[in-house]
Amino acid sequence: MFATVGLAGCVGGIQEHFVGSVKTPVPVEIYNEADRTKNVQLEAQETGSGRGSYDQSYSVTPNERVGAPSMDGVEQSVKVVLVDRDGDNDRVEVGTVTSETTLVSITLYEDDLDLEISTREDAEANESNESATANETAASDSNETTDSESNESA
Repeated sequence: MFATVGLAGCVGGIQEHFVGSVKTPVPVEIYNEADRTKNVQLEAQETGSGRGSYDQSYSVTPNERVGAPSMDGVEQSVKVVLVDRDGDNDRVEVGTVTSETTLVSITLYEDDLDLEISTREDAEANESNESATANETAASDSNETTDSESNESA
């Protein structure tokens, strides 16, 4: 009995030590839908401390998808810069990554970019919408009859 109580105290101490410090990796994907190679720079700073937590640059060829190194799933400000070759018309998008973030997706276009930050709530909402749509489709399919079926019963 004493061993069980002692072990429970040990587990509680370990749990307290790690609460809030686990950093879930967040995948980063970059897509280039432009006709030319695009240069993009990703930077992130942790909210509060201002510590630089991510700084990567990529050259992405047309129709290429790059799986960049993951970011930490902590509260941080993200800045994505589509670098203009002439240097005078860079495009910038900013967003926030949190512990609820599941994916950072960047799409590059000829003269613009799109930053999409997906969260667990987004994924759950999509699953629930897809489930509702599938249920509605199944219900409507089971209620349909063909002309031959309705003629046979008459």
